[in-house]
Parts: sequence; C-alpha cells; structure tokens
Amino acid sequence: MTQSLWTDLRALFEEDDGTLPEIRITYVKRDAVVAGYAMLREVPGTAINDGAGFWCKLRHEERPLDSVPNAAALVVAGDAEPFHVVLRGMQLEGTTMPDLGVYVFPGQLALDYRKGTGWNAEVLGALFLLLADLSALDEAASLGLDDHAPAEDEQKFQRAWIMFQSERSD
Repeated sequence: MTQSLWTDLRALFEEDDGTLPEIRITYVKRDAVVAGYAMLREVPGTAINDGAGFWCKLRHEERPLDSVPNAAALVVAGDAEPFHVVLRGMQLEGTTMPDLGVYVFPGQLALDYRKGTGWNAEVLGALFLLLADLSALDEAASLGLDDHAPAEDEQKFQRAWIMFQSERSD
C-alpha cells in the first residue's frame, strides 16, 4: 500500500521547491478540531517550536500554547485567533516524521510540510494513517490540498486517498 501511495504522490513530496504545501482536514463537527489537535500533540515524540503561541481575544494578548489545556478549543469557541505551530519529532508507525506544521481554524486543521529528502514511501504511509485517524473524528470530514494546488495534484491526491481507504477497509 505505501509503495503505491509513493508512486502516485511522490511528486507532491519528493523535491523541495521551497513551498509549504497543505493538506486540509475540514470538519463539520467543531469538537473534532479540538480532538484532532489534541491527537496531534499526543503523538509520541512530538515537540512544538519554541515560542509557539496564540492570540487570546479574551485577554487581548499573545499566550504560550501550553498555558491552556487545548488552545484549539479557544479557537473553536471564538475566544482565540487561528494559530500555527510546528510539530517536530513525531513518531508514527515506527517512523520519525519530518516537521509538520498545523494551522488550527474553527472548522479545519491544515497540515503543512516541506518537500524533500525526509519523505519516502514509509513516511508517506505513516502520514496517511495519521490523516485517516484525524478524518475518523468526524464521519463528515473532508480531506484535500490547499486552494493553490493545481487541479491535477488535487485529483491525484483524492484518487490516492480513496485507494488508501479502500485498501484499509479490505
């Protein structure tokens, strides 16, 4: 399964072109954003970038991410602005992931990544397992690339995602 994913999607991950492409998980249930962010933070080995914070609308100040139990809950409630944090050292399926950024929006988690040498079939397979876990938090969740991705890339990604889900359910 992971080799076919890599064959189909390697162009989206292999060569560092300086961009930070996004994979977006859009939720209907807002509590899935909160649960998804918590899930990402609980992945073994995960560390966040120094100085990571969010703008608290209630206090009108920047606050450290770890000053509250789950900053995503504040975003969903409208009490904080959407924020971005870099997750480093995530251990998934015995694989150390390249750094993944996560934007937290009221109805969406957007994962960004740098293309390049850190990506291969095994790492991509682990990412897809993570995406499956995040998507499972809301049966109505949708998955896609960022709005600036070429339509051809989005189509490749969607085909690979459907194939991945099909093979997992067999």
